[in-house]
Amino acid sequence: MSVALQENTIQAEIKKVNEVLKQNLQIPYYQRPYRWQEKNVLQLLEDIYSSWKQLKSAYRIGSVILYEKDEELQIIDGQQRITTLLLILLQLDATQAIHLSKTLKYNHSDSEKSIKRNNAFIRDWLAENVPNERTDFLHYINTFCEFVEIRVSSLSEAFQMFDSQNSRGKSLEAYNLLKAYHIRAMEDEAATESEKINSDREWENATRYVVDPLDTKTKPQDILKKLFNEQLYRTRLWSRMQVVYRFNKTSIDEFKGHTIKAKEEMEFPFHNSNLLHSVAQNYFNSLQVQVKGMKSRFNQKHLSNVNDFVSINQPIINGKSFFGYIESYVEIYKQLFIHTEEQYFLKEFKVFFDKHCNYPKSYRAGDQYIKELYKSLVILVFDRFGEDGVNRYYKEFYAIVYRLRLEKQQIKYAAIAKYPMDIFSIIEQSKNYFEMRKLSEIARKEIKCVKVEDVIIEFFIEFGVNISKEKSNIDLSKFNITN
Repeated sequence: MSVALQENTIQAEIKKVNEVLKQNLQIPYYQRPYRWQEKNVLQLLEDIYSSWKQLKSAYRIGSVILYEKDEELQIIDGQQRITTLLLILLQLDATQAIHLSKTLKYNHSDSEKSIKRNNAFIRDWLAENVPNERTDFLHYINTFCEFVEIRVSSLSEAFQMFDSQNSRGKSLEAYNLLKAYHIRAMEDEAATESEKINSDREWENATRYVVDPLDTKTKPQDILKKLFNEQLYRTRLWSRMQVVYRFNKTSIDEFKGHTIKAKEEMEFPFHNSNLLHSVAQNYFNSLQVQVKGMKSRFNQKHLSNVNDFVSINQPIINGKSFFGYIESYVEIYKQLFIHTEEQYFLKEFKVFFDKHCNYPKSYRAGDQYIKELYKSLVILVFDRFGEDGVNRYYKEFYAIVYRLRLEKQQIKYAAIAKYPMDIFSIIEQSKNYFEMRKLSEIARKEIKCVKVEDVIIEFFIEFGVNISKEKSNIDLSKFNITN
């Protein structure tokens, strides 16, 4: 069955597996890597196996979105399922799978690792579950398993459908929907292929970052997930005095802005400021030198992947500008919270952070909420005032945030969502340190203690904040506090 929509720009059709896989499928360079885990592969195998044993006349694997470009069909959505199915069929010696495996190219080393791991898993699963019925199992997959194939002749329509499909699903991190959106915007601004590939590479590197690439034991960190979920999304909204809950797929519009299209006039006058921002940024980037008189956030170094003109709360310009924005804050995050061995950069703050934020019970959910809030404040003050601002205020921010650990028996996410709005707004609106003086007043308010955490109490005593117990069963005598 085939359905045509929107003057034949979109065609949806139910197709058997072998019909889909015999086509000239390709994976575009901007696609994320193949990263299905063994649990995902097992789920697909068991679903097909169960359907086969129950003699079901059809098993719908899911949908794929294909973009028709020249003689190719580029996989916009469905790479994970298609690749896994291809591995299953290769183990079953299917002809169409053997042919496709020779022409389908993957653009990431992560894909290769996942393919090797899952291929071995599939081989072992088949040997255990269908040792003598491989031909029948293959026949069922080819004859009774099917995809909903959606063909799109416009790349814009392809990405729009991708966004729509995944905004309702659960398989993709919310921030990853933005990569496809801004790659598409790069087409409108006439970006080169190498610029798109580089943006994609930097993005994916940030999702699986390790300090030492030779260290195979350390689990990679997803810096983008931390940045979007905590430091960027919430900071932008808190700076606007809004209550902020979790970043999810309904929140991504915060990072969709204006596209500066090549050879096209602005749509409205208020877009002129976006054009000015884009033109100025491109000009300074073309200089490839540090502009005389400009104030760097870093005192003793200049990092080429941190744009000196970037600002957390800046308007979002789609495409290259957005990827540059993200790249800058990925590097800033690394410098502040990951590269702790750099002794000359914010040494005192990093020693303080390790001791006072990573205390023995800091793994608790409420403590993690506080820690991420503290990190957001540090990044914002670094954004506004650089190293000097962090050195001047990191203890005040700690006092503002970590008093919650002593004043509340439990720290809930909803309390964090509402707590810091005015604090972020003060930092964002301040043009100098004098205008931030109210933060010091907030930091030094008396604490009514309902919960004891030694490291935090010791900090407040040294910081000069008066602590009293809210409940009679709280024992503060070991800190020489009797009231």
